[in-house]
Amino acid sequence: MVTPSFQQALYLPETLASVRAAAEAAPEHEVEHWVIDAGSTDGTRDILRGQHFAQWISETDQGQSDAVNKGWARSTGEVLCFLCSDDLWETDTVRLVAEAFLKHAEVDLVYGDYAFLEGDSGWRRPKLAGAFSVERLFVHNFLSQPATFMRRQVYEQFGGLDMTLRYCMDHEYWLRIARDTRWHYIESPLAVMRMHGDAKTTAKLAEAWEETAKMADRYGIGPAFRRKAIWMRFLGQPLFRLRRRIYGMFGKMQKRRNP
Repeated sequence: MVTPSFQQALYLPETLASVRAAAEAAPEHEVEHWVIDAGSTDGTRDILRGQHFAQWISETDQGQSDAVNKGWARSTGEVLCFLCSDDLWETDTVRLVAEAFLKHAEVDLVYGDYAFLEGDSGWRRPKLAGAFSVERLFVHNFLSQPATFMRRQVYEQFGGLDMTLRYCMDHEYWLRIARDTRWHYIESPLAVMRMHGDAKTTAKLAEAWEETAKMADRYGIGPAFRRKAIWMRFLGQPLFRLRRRIYGMFGKMQKRRNP
């Protein structure tokens, strides 16, 4: 497990706690957790010094992809993944992923369902990833990056994340390896993605889609993603923010009804 982090002291403790809880729930499997911090000045390093589970470094880097690649290069585990410093693992994640790899020796990657944590509402909005197909992946990224895990041999064969990408590095990686790897779907939630205004992709959604469209040109699917980028530039971003507010209000209503 690698966690890239920069100025995320507000969320990092909960992320660290979720990984540790998942590891403690499956003590027969060893979890090696690396936090690769980009030299934060918001108290992140004090948080990291105060915990005794994750290994960490704090130094300037060339972005999130560079941080993940640094962590993977330092790792020794047989299964690799990354979890952003504002996202969470479910308690059963380590057990379910390890069991899937042990049961399906022919499988290169496993992935599962996930949830969106809507702001500070506490509402975890469930999302089903569904069965894997290369065709689906070339239409949209249905995979949740924190709920996707690969054998080390995939990294050794295909290398790390593309360091020129800031937003869609995970989608590019899946497209790069999809036709030459075997996937297994776990029909259980494995991760929680936090939706909040400080998130990089949330704050710059249109820019993220423009990058995705340029990346998709490599795989001959640029026009479809370029149409989505245009939509996000003019209408999608405001609607996305409105949806976050509505979902957040709904989540708080649910919380009041079921304290």
